[in-house]
Amino acid sequence: KQGAIADYNQAIKLNPQLAEAYVNRGVARYDSGDLPGAIADYNQAIKINPQDADAYYNRGLARYNSRDLPGAIDDYTEAIKINPQSAQAYNDRGIARKNSGDLPGAIDDYTKAIKINPQYADAYYNRGIARSDSGDLPGAIDDYTKAIKLNPQYAEAYNNRGAVHADLGDKQGAIADYNQAIKLNPQFAGAYNNRGFARFNSGDKQGAIADYNQAIKINPQFADAYFNRGFARFNSGDKQGAIDDYNQAIKINPQLALAYLGRGLARYDSGDKQGAIADY
Repeated sequence: KQGAIADYNQAIKLNPQLAEAYVNRGVARYDSGDLPGAIADYNQAIKINPQDADAYYNRGLARYNSRDLPGAIDDYTEAIKINPQSAQAYNDRGIARKNSGDLPGAIDDYTKAIKINPQYADAYYNRGIARSDSGDLPGAIDDYTKAIKLNPQYAEAYNNRGAVHADLGDKQGAIADYNQAIKLNPQFAGAYNNRGFARFNSGDKQGAIADYNQAIKINPQFADAYFNRGFARFNSGDKQGAIDDYNQAIKINPQLALAYLGRGLARYDSGDKQGAIADY
């Protein structure tokens, strides 16, 4: 990356009006984690060539990752205006809109991306997330299924479809999807955590604890997995183990209110009424 940046520096020195060199250097800076430097390069490229769709699109990415969601949306919109066939710009604007709370706008963007490119697995996946968040669970399952059909190695789509199956009460369908996600990615801590939750709700407490163990082994900072294991341990009669897990969940995420509630219940059942009151 540094060698590439050095070459782009030389190209710009030789031709300060070469917009493409600024865009390319911006990409190299972005890939190196230098978001302000990347944005500065895209600014210069746009100043030289206001019709450079790639410069707007890439600046949108940099702004999005700088948490400037309105700026990112504006840039993606400009890129789409210049190049209305950019499925990627629609998809990424959908992501920015979704994270801004505009679920209808996000779904509309993903739909347009899919219309331009019906083989766009990520657009189906992202629309599935937005549909799920909008309460359209059957629509979400349909989108995740299409994403999986286009990309049978899409572990995240299996995991998310499993979560929707669980929300619909289909515990075995959920577990089957989590199994496939784990098969595709044995390091998928979230899938182990989700399968653990589904197993617990199916009455398999020990299977659930085994899954939470694996999730924590993969990601020792997984507060939700500690919380869930604490809940499973408490319901298996292991009050001290539950307290230990809630302690760890709170240490990782002091804002996890449910962990204080769970620890309070476990402390109360262990005879520590004052500790329970403090947690509540």
